[in-house]
Amino acid sequence: MAYAVASETKTFKIDCYCSENALTVTWLNYLGGFDYWRFTANKDKNIEIRESAEVKKNFFKNWPQSYGTFADTIRKQTYRDSNYAYTVRSQNLTQAQVDALAFIKTSPLVQIINSRTDRRTVIVDTDSFRIYTDRDDIFTITFNISYTDDIPSQTA
Repeated sequence: MAYAVASETKTFKIDCYCSENALTVTWLNYLGGFDYWRFTANKDKNIEIRESAEVKKNFFKNWPQSYGTFADTIRKQTYRDSNYAYTVRSQNLTQAQVDALAFIKTSPLVQIINSRTDRRTVIVDTDSFRIYTDRDDIFTITFNISYTDDIPSQTA
């Protein structure tokens, strides 16, 4: 019995830089120019709730006996102030790179570059800025940023 062997060459493109997760950040440095860095490690997208308000209506003095078991609530949220936020993580860095990137924390103007014509101003949460070390020569940086525009929400 004779066997026929079929073969086909497949080419796979391997992206070693995690470009789908990449985030290019620019910030105003202390000399008046802009510095840039492309963060290629994973990032987390969050919704940050900055403020919300609740109202409570107590119609009867003997609550909870005044309502039945399946009654609607007498406490409700009247508004919510929220925006999008990211947790940004760096790839492995050297000490010199960490020293340069630490100025993101002190910059009054930080932006995410989405394209040549699209830059979004963000606010860096300076309390979240962390530098981690692995051995004496490998470092990573983690910090949170939030967008400056609110997420539209309903009011009650």
